[in-house]
Amino acid sequence: MNIVKGVADLIRRTSSGQIGEPSGYQAQKFSPPGPKIRFSDVGDEAIVNTLWERYEKVDDKVEKKRLLHVFIKQFVVAYKDWQPVNSGILLESASVENLQSADDVVVGCSAGHPVEVIRVLIDEITQLSSLVTELSTSVVQSPEELSGATTKSFITSEGYFILDALKIITRSLYNCRVFGYYGGVQKLTALMKGAVVQLKTISGALSADESLSVFVADKIKLLQQILTYVVSIIYIFIDLGYNIDKQDELFCHPVGITFHADAPISSSNSSRDLSTEARLHWRQKAVVSVMEAGGLNWLVELLRVIRRFSLKELWMDDSLQYLSLKILSLALALNPRGQNHFKSIGGLEVLLDGLGFPSNYARVYSKFVLADGLRDDKPLQRTFQLHILALEVLREAVYGNTNNLQFLCEIGRVHKFANSFCSPAFVLQDLGQEKGHPLHQAVGLLDLDTKKEENGVKPNPAASSASHPTHVSFFEFWNDYVIRLSRGLCSFLLVPEGSKSFTVQVCSSRLSLPISSAYCELSIKWVIRVLFAVFPCIKACLSQNGSPSYSRVFVTILQNTVLNAFRDILSSSPLLLEIFREEGIWNLVFSENFFFFESVSDESARQILDNDEDSEILSAPSSVSNMAEVSGVNNLQLEIISFVEFAATSSGNAHNMAEMSAMLDALEHSAYNPEIASVLLRSLVRILQLSPEKTIASFNTLNAISRVLKVACVQGQESRRSGIMNPSNENSSMELLSLMHDQYKSNLSESVKSWFNCMKLCLEFFSKFSEAVEDTRSLILHNFSCVDCLFDLFWVEGLRQDVLRHILDLMKIVPHSEEDKKAMLQLCSKYLEVFTQIKEREKSFVDLSIDLLGGMRDLLQANQAYYQALFRDGECFLHVVSLLNSNLDEPNREKLVLNVLQTLTCLLASNDASKAAFRALAGKGYQTMQSLLLDFCHWHSSESFLDELLDMLFDGKFDINTSPKI
Repeated sequence: MNIVKGVADLIRRTSSGQIGEPSGYQAQKFSPPGPKIRFSDVGDEAIVNTLWERYEKVDDKVEKKRLLHVFIKQFVVAYKDWQPVNSGILLESASVENLQSADDVVVGCSAGHPVEVIRVLIDEITQLSSLVTELSTSVVQSPEELSGATTKSFITSEGYFILDALKIITRSLYNCRVFGYYGGVQKLTALMKGAVVQLKTISGALSADESLSVFVADKIKLLQQILTYVVSIIYIFIDLGYNIDKQDELFCHPVGITFHADAPISSSNSSRDLSTEARLHWRQKAVVSVMEAGGLNWLVELLRVIRRFSLKELWMDDSLQYLSLKILSLALALNPRGQNHFKSIGGLEVLLDGLGFPSNYARVYSKFVLADGLRDDKPLQRTFQLHILALEVLREAVYGNTNNLQFLCEIGRVHKFANSFCSPAFVLQDLGQEKGHPLHQAVGLLDLDTKKEENGVKPNPAASSASHPTHVSFFEFWNDYVIRLSRGLCSFLLVPEGSKSFTVQVCSSRLSLPISSAYCELSIKWVIRVLFAVFPCIKACLSQNGSPSYSRVFVTILQNTVLNAFRDILSSSPLLLEIFREEGIWNLVFSENFFFFESVSDESARQILDNDEDSEILSAPSSVSNMAEVSGVNNLQLEIISFVEFAATSSGNAHNMAEMSAMLDALEHSAYNPEIASVLLRSLVRILQLSPEKTIASFNTLNAISRVLKVACVQGQESRRSGIMNPSNENSSMELLSLMHDQYKSNLSESVKSWFNCMKLCLEFFSKFSEAVEDTRSLILHNFSCVDCLFDLFWVEGLRQDVLRHILDLMKIVPHSEEDKKAMLQLCSKYLEVFTQIKEREKSFVDLSIDLLGGMRDLLQANQAYYQALFRDGECFLHVVSLLNSNLDEPNREKLVLNVLQTLTCLLASNDASKAAFRALAGKGYQTMQSLLLDFCHWHSSESFLDELLDMLFDGKFDINTSPKI
């Protein structure tokens, strides 16, 4: 068993009258009691004083015992609401200086109680321990057990008052010192040990399907009550009640622990609050004393026993579990040795096993009722609170401790933690499916926004909750709970010293604790591994129950919290980006579980997060403020893109290959979503502008230009399917739009604009990248995929001029190698093939043909001989002359033939090889060309036509006055 290793020494030393202590700890002795205190003779305290004096004077043991219990009962009544002045620290400081004699006495119990009273109460703990040990552990009542009724009666009638008195005296620091000095912690731990052993024996004797008898139920109830007292006393002893807040009210008030802030201040001249340093000093000393007494060992064993009972559907008092966890949280904080000891006794396994909701929770808690306010009749909320606290204890158990965190990093434990972390969503799913369950209505109302009304509008849960107060309280509780749960997970992440983190908060007391860089890195790895396991779990819940709202709220809050935490870490320490990369951070954030997850709407998410006034999610710095809101893109997606942008442009990293790869993958995944693709493209352009050197290297390696152009081609195909190629060309779309309903026309128009704008952004990216480096265009020239994509985009109306410009820019590249010449020839051939395709794909192809011919002439003017040879090798004459084989009206016919002749003139000018190639095509005496021109012009020629024809035949500008012969 896990406990054997940690408590073997404890049990051995206990038997010899010594308390075992964990290895590595040095005993810290409590200082002797300070000045004496006696009861005053005024008010209720005078009655207590009288009863105490009577007790001291009696010698008869029986009578003395009776008077003691009378005194204790009155003590509890008189000091029920007592709070010590300055937490009882006055007697430990200034007052001691004025009381040099051992006979000096402080009259009145404003700061503490008489030492003799505390010692008597400590002795009574020993008797209680003996009585608990003597209880029979049998689950069947025997004749001998009938005599045990007296023992139970004494514990309930007298023992509880003793424990109540101990809870009172531990409110004072002075009393706690006395209590520790005289061995109170050891005796209290022995009492806890006896009760835990009894419960453990009972749990082992019960079968899973066995129903409890009244006899066994009463015994368990008695032991639970004793343990609740014991852990309450230890809790107050360690922290003096300072660590109690409103979140603890649900558990602490039922067991009589009050808020420190609610207690009255006895003296206006003295503060009752200890300084942070004084509290931490006392806490450390108190924790060591509890550990030396074996308290942590038996708290862990108690949690094991509670877990065993829950598996047998026997639920123990959750206040007992809560207070045990609170003690562990205090004991493990800032205590590396305590963390190591906790691991050695199996504490980490116990926490992992008990972290989530039991699988049978919904069935066992079928009679629980939700009501307004946090009260004892809200078991689900209480269990939520236990879940949060267990997560906090687990964090304290590994904080700064690389070995302990490595224990959690093992694959099986990562998945166990993830399943426990997600268990609340599955519990709500089970409760919502039980129609007879009181929670069914509340859980169902959480899902309002997933059900559309007849008009297609989703109801507003907040508005709908006006007539459902149960839904209001539970919906707000659920949101608050998920926010705290998400923060709890992110609190495992360590922000290096000097960070200005908004989400991953590090308390000032922890900053002095040296944390290794290895732990910082390991905490990042562990959280990312957990997230990789968590999101599929939640997704499974969504798929089983039709995407319930509460699960989507869970995902949305977790996503926002985690993203801000990661941003905070990278802001403070950019070098940690490499750790994020190694763990696949970009695969996580750009997955179906994160970036492409259908989360709640931005308005709903904002409302959820606004419910938490101190939400660090909203207060965290964000770089999306410079991003305009985009229809179809939610805030989380903008945050993710901004986060990647930040990482990619960070000066602390030599490359951004991983970030660019993730962005390009996301762009390709979003090819059919122009809104998201547009935001990604703008971000890519910004990254290129902010960090050009490393971004260009990444883009070249990742073949970014080709991938972006392919996305544009996909969108070009989608826009062609819509039937409207260019949203700015109203004439081409009026006929189609006139046949549509107004709403559909509006949606289609917006859709087409989105496609078109995204394709424009793709070309903008192409331009920026081409301009960034001198040899970039040469690389594009050799990328046949890029060239093919450009020619595909040429057919998108509205993009043609830009695409044609880019193609002509590529054709202006001067080749330096055979590979360059081959690539240029292929580009030229693609260009010339457009002349053949244009007549098949475009009804009004004249203007487009003229643009292409004009582009050829511009190139020929730049380097006539080179481009004549290039076009000739690409069989330009066949493609250009084929334009004349068309039926056109007179104006278009005139324009086209003139441009064809002008282009032929440039192609043939002063080039015998080109003329020979043209004669081979046009036939002897240009007979073929003559027939084609006459047919094309319908045997009617204009003066302009004759001028251009003569220019071509003359091999330049023909002037009849200068050269009347050709």
